[in-house]
Amino acid sequence: MSFKFVSLYGVVVILTSLFFQFVPLPKMLSWEELLLSKLLNQAPALLCMGYLWVQRERIKKAGIFYLLMAFLFFNVFSEIYYYFVSDNYLLISSIFNNILMYLVLIVLYLKQRVQIPEEVAIPKNIFYAVSTGLLFLVGFSFSLIQTYEEYFVANKLFFFIVLLGMLTTTITVCISFFVDKPFSKNWYKIVFGTIGVGVLDVYVYMSIFVLGGYSTFTYTVGKLIFSVGILLIADRTMRKCLSKAPLKITYKKVSKTT
Repeated sequence: MSFKFVSLYGVVVILTSLFFQFVPLPKMLSWEELLLSKLLNQAPALLCMGYLWVQRERIKKAGIFYLLMAFLFFNVFSEIYYYFVSDNYLLISSIFNNILMYLVLIVLYLKQRVQIPEEVAIPKNIFYAVSTGLLFLVGFSFSLIQTYEEYFVANKLFFFIVLLGMLTTTITVCISFFVDKPFSKNWYKIVFGTIGVGVLDVYVYMSIFVLGGYSTFTYTVGKLIFSVGILLIADRTMRKCLSKAPLKITYKKVSKTT
């Protein structure tokens, strides 16, 4: 990604975070104001999709390109189904959307995994992946216990969907450690980007099932971390699926002086 785009992305993320810091609760907004807030909430993903679309003529690996577009689309889709899904099914729809988003991300990572040598599975790398996965499982465990106590008897299906959502997030984070050569620049981008996206899930699950209240920092601090995560994932993946811009050489006629 170009420096200008990254700068624009950073400005948009900061401004939208400030906007959500002072915006009233959703119930206090009109339909038009709520629509505007949802567009602003998805501005980072929409920016990345727009950048990809503009650069589509440079595609060299179409499969990776379209998987990245699908990953970004599922981020935006979380604001679309709000208008045609009943309030009673919004939570389960959100979890399903998250599961699909992470499944696409897993396929995207596996698609890139075959392009690198087998040395990525070194013991130190495995240790970091397992340790991070365990930390995510510990973070999710409080929500899972609360969900089990409240929903398992009355709605076992809902409990298992929540469990599947947590496992999908954790598995995606673990797989991110094996996409690139360990401790390379791209490796750090994918790992920290995926962790940034996954951390928001841990906080949201905790807010819904443990704290039982509105996720206060989801659209401020949480969204900031999530947006940085998306940028890191998108930036690294774009470098793999897009060819470098053609070098334009201009020839100037040189007059011979006597």
